Amino acid sequence: MSGKLTVITGPMYSGKTTELLSYIEIYKLGRKKIKIFKPALDTRYGRSIISTHTGDGVEAIPISKAEEIEKEIEDDVQAVFIDEIQFLEENLVNVVKKLIDKGIDVFCAGLDLSYKQNPFPTTAKLMALADTVVKKKAVCHICGEYNATLSYKIAGEDTEIDVGGMEKYIAVCRDCYNKLLKERSGGKRGES
Repeated sequence: MSGKLTVITGPMYSGKTTELLSYIEIYKLGRKKIKIFKPALDTRYGRSIISTHTGDGVEAIPISKAEEIEKEIEDDVQAVFIDEIQFLEENLVNVVKKLIDKGIDVFCAGLDLSYKQNPFPTTAKLMALADTVVKKKAVCHICGEYNATLSYKIAGEDTEIDVGGMEKYIAVCRDCYNKLLKERSGGKRGES
């Protein structure tokens, strides 16, 4: 029987990793053989730790390329968990297809959009392939409403791949995002 693909996505601070950790806990409680991966690029909480912004975490295998996942999969693995998928190249889609065809359940978490509202290609392709997509929201850091679907960059370089946390990004609703863009551009509507 084929495995299932679940993709958890949304803006910064929406609980994507928390949700991924809850699925990991379910599989651990069920005594299932699992493997957990994260991009080596993300060293915010340590090289081999998947962690929430509040500090909950688990050990993970850091990878630089999606193909490295296949080398870690033994015959008895029943589920694979991958955090921060937006930092991995699009070949992750092919690796995930192979895993689910082998009957392995795959759970992925990551940002759907950059702070410029551009879709991350790896996340977008995995969402299209997914059996289940969990789209999370966050509390808007500006208006305080639970309707933030966008990440807004407050510091750092003008690159879309720029690992960071509260020192670089906030979660905002669309209205507050547009207000911030307008303020940043001096009243003119435009891209940051």
